[in-house]
Amino acid sequence: MPDIFHDVFGHVPLLANPVFADYMQAYGVGGQRAAGLGAIEKLARLYWYTVEFGLIRTGGDLRIYGAGIVSSFGESVFALDDPSPNRLGFDLKRLMRTQYRIDDYQQTYFVIDSFEDLLRQTQEIDFGPLYAELEGQGTIEIETILPGDTVITRGTQAYARSKLVGA
Repeated sequence: MPDIFHDVFGHVPLLANPVFADYMQAYGVGGQRAAGLGAIEKLARLYWYTVEFGLIRTGGDLRIYGAGIVSSFGESVFALDDPSPNRLGFDLKRLMRTQYRIDDYQQTYFVIDSFEDLLRQTQEIDFGPLYAELEGQGTIEIETILPGDTVITRGTQAYARSKLVGA
């Protein structure tokens, strides 16, 4: 059975935003190309960290926009208020290498400055050479902060550590 709450309250409102709808259309077109280049996994990470678990900076505040966050009260609070996760500035190359969790709260969220900027960054880049560049690079563990990352909030990773010890 489909998750109606997730779709109706998470995805549908964003599709009413013309810029975000254009982003989704461009993403869909990009999916065809990614399939032909064997890069679906990399493109899936872009979807995960934007459409499902994205944060947006509005003035000095962070807000949720990803449908996966919106449809989970617990993750909504965790994503915005918990000290545990990292919140990093949007970086397409970095994001496409970053692992994610499908069974628990994220330990890293990527923050966009606007839907216009997200659309621009994904439309202006030729994904073919990007996929080729990333091909030889490994994945990045979900809690890792790299030297070149734009760190908005450095997480304590306390939530991840408590899961490791079963607390």
